[in-house]
Order: sequence, then C-alpha cells, then structure tokens
Amino acid sequence: MKHMEHTTSKKRILIVEDDAEVLKTFSSLLSRSGYEVMTASAAMPAFFRVIQTRPDLILADLRMPMMNGLEMIGQFKAHEDTRDIPVVVVTGSASEESRAAAFKAGCAGFLTKPIEPVEFLAQIKKFLPGAKPRQP
Repeated sequence: MKHMEHTTSKKRILIVEDDAEVLKTFSSLLSRSGYEVMTASAAMPAFFRVIQTRPDLILADLRMPMMNGLEMIGQFKAHEDTRDIPVVVVTGSASEESRAAAFKAGCAGFLTKPIEPVEFLAQIKKFLPGAKPRQP
C-alpha cells in the first residue's frame, strides 16, 4: 500500500472513541493545541482512517462496539503498514488487568479517564517525539 505523504507540519492524531461527548472533548482539546485530529467511533472506520491518513498517533478506548480496543490494537500491530504507529489507550478501565493487556497487545501508553486537559496534552507530547504543535 502506498502511504499518503504529510502535506502539513501538524502532527496527525486519530481518536477512536465510541462516546460522542468524550470524542468531542478530546478532539477539541487537541485541535486547539495545534494537532490535526481525525476521529472514528469504532474499529472498522478507524482502520480506513489509518490507511487513508497515516496518523502519527492513535488514541484508542478499550470498550467499543463490535471490536474492542485490544483487538483493534492487535490488528494494527499485525500489519506492516500500521505496526509502527504508536497507539495510546485512553480508558475508564483503570484495572491492572486492563493495563497489562493493553501493553501486551502492543500499546505505547495507557491513560485513565477522566484526565485533566494539561496532563492529557503533556502525555500526548511524550508519544510524539519532536512534535511541535502550532499555537492556536
């Protein structure tokens, strides 16, 4: 598959979240912080977005309809075109079992909701080394 080249210096982040309110909140926060944000409410639309846009980072919930976040991460990590894209789990499930399963599936980080905006943005920057989001 051919990869789309970035036409902007903005870092691209895909948010995969089935809760519309959380999706809107994270999307708005990241957009205002200078990131190019794409969204998907389930795993299948997320796969299409990843292939079309090649995000620099994927933020994924664990609990989603049809295919959960762990299965989705496994699918991304199984494919050559997507395995190197870091995936950060952002979930309300703070159990050690969830955390361990997420890292075993190949995620780069694990954040627990609710999360303060300043902390959220600081954590996101850790997974985008060299990223310089534009000032709003």
